[in-house]
Amino acid sequence: MGSVADIQELLNLFKDVVPDKESNRMVNKFACDKAKWYDAHGLFNTIRDRNLRAIKENNKVKECQYCFEEVCAQTLYNIIRPTAPFDPDSPYWVIKNALALAKALNIPTEEVVNIVAPNK
Repeated sequence: MGSVADIQELLNLFKDVVPDKESNRMVNKFACDKAKWYDAHGLFNTIRDRNLRAIKENNKVKECQYCFEEVCAQTLYNIIRPTAPFDPDSPYWVIKNALALAKALNIPTEEVVNIVAPNK
């Protein structure tokens, strides 16, 4: 994962088309405020609860959204180097889950790639 700025750009890419706009706004609010990153563990728990409901309801688009947002929250939390971090591979899943969400939302995957690996 490139940076927190990449997470913010990805959240902005999806903000108008995700089924749960409130959840997207919450994660973006955390990503934009470094002081909130310690509380990203609680944010993860909130999103996980939503994801478990989406899985139970077989709502694949919401599930994709929440999987993406979960790893964003995990990544933000791990940046502060807590004593009990999430798995260290969390940042790896940001791009993978962003690509899955883009596909679920019918957004060309090139738009994700242009954010995380811009052709300069």
